[in-house]
Formats: sequence, structure tokens, C-alpha cells
Amino acid sequence: MRTRDNVFAKKIMYAIGIVSILMITLSVLPIWQVTKIIVKDSQYYSEEDIKKVLKLEGEPLWGMSKKKLKEQLKKLPYVEDSQIDYSFPGKIQICLIEKVPYGYVPFMGTYLCIDEKGQVIEQVNSVVQKLPIIRGLVFNAFKIGEVLPLESEDALLIAVELINILKKYNYTQKVTGIDIYNLEQIHLYVDNLDVIIGNIQHFEEKLQWLIKIHETHDMGVLNLSQIPNGQVVLSPIE
Repeated sequence: MRTRDNVFAKKIMYAIGIVSILMITLSVLPIWQVTKIIVKDSQYYSEEDIKKVLKLEGEPLWGMSKKKLKEQLKKLPYVEDSQIDYSFPGKIQICLIEKVPYGYVPFMGTYLCIDEKGQVIEQVNSVVQKLPIIRGLVFNAFKIGEVLPLESEDALLIAVELINILKKYNYTQKVTGIDIYNLEQIHLYVDNLDVIIGNIQHFEEKLQWLIKIHETHDMGVLNLSQIPNGQVVLSPIE
């Protein structure tokens, strides 16, 4: 009886050994390894950028954690989230959901690129995208990936509202600067025009006037703060 049990146990061990060898052999075949990474919907990162971050080529597909890959991708400044799909043989398709930059905030000789929540995406030495420089946000420190600790959140909310309306009219790239230090005396800067907006009330109407006037004038001081009273004043630069 013991002899039969021993023979049966040996057969089981032998079968397990064969299966293990087959599994190991299959795992190292090229068809089960990452051979290509496809990146979709990215404005900021190429396939080479993603390859450098993930370092996946030649790695086995099985056992790969999508959660860990997503965490690695989130270390990239502009990545908000991602969708990862595997396809046979050896392909990984990555669809990036990226943060939308709204403007630059000056800070000690550098610029902080922020999104609509006031979250700092990155710190750069010079403006690299056609986005307005937002002046008048008061804070003492910041951390990449965190919301600016502002003294007044109202200033950010108004800046975002201004930019959203500028986006509606495809005018964001025309505006080089927004000064919201005084919320009752907001300024926009377009070419060599210093545009006095006043407060945010009736901003859409004020912007429509600005767009029309900018077609023929790109220099001077344009006061649109009295639009509700029917007054528009364009003065030359002194």
C-alpha cells in the first residue's frame, strides 16, 4: 500500500514539475513579453517618455499590476489619470487623461503652471505655453501637485472664471497677462493694450468690446470698466 502511495506521490510531483517547466518556458516566450507600448491622447508625452518612466519592454505581461502602472504614470506632472489595456501579443495601450493648464503664476523669478483648481502642475524658468500670466495671487510657499495656499481663494475663482470666458471666445492665447491684485480693478494685457476691466461683472460684454476694438488697435490703454454706463475709452500710451 505504501509503495502505491509513494508511486502516486512521485507521479504528482513529476506532473507539477512538468507544468512548472512549461509555465516558465511560456513566460519567457516573446509573445508573453511587452514588445510595444502605444500611447494615446497625450499632448505632453511621447511613447519614448512613457517607456522611460515605466521601463516595461521585455517584462512579462502576466503579474503586471495596472494599479502600480497608473501610480507610476501619475508621477508625471501633467498626468491626471490613465487607462491601460493589454492586447495580444505583447502590446500595452495607454490612454492618458491629462491636467489642463490654465495659466502661469510668477514666483521668485520662476513661473508656476496651475490648473483650474489652483494645483501646481510644474515650475518652469520661462513661459513655454501660450497661457496668460496671472498676477495678484498672494501666497508664501507651494508644493508641486498641491493646490496653492492662497490668502484669498476668491482671486483664483475669479481668474478661472475670466479664463473660462476667454476660452469660450477662443481668445485665451491673445491674452498675455491678467492682473487680479485688485478685484475691483482687473487688468488684461493684449499685445500692447492695457485693458482695464474693472470688476468681473459684465465681463463677457466687455470681452466682446475688446475683441472688436483689438481688430484695429493693439496699443494704448483701453478702459472698459464703464461698459454698463455705455462708456469705452481708448487712450494712447503716454
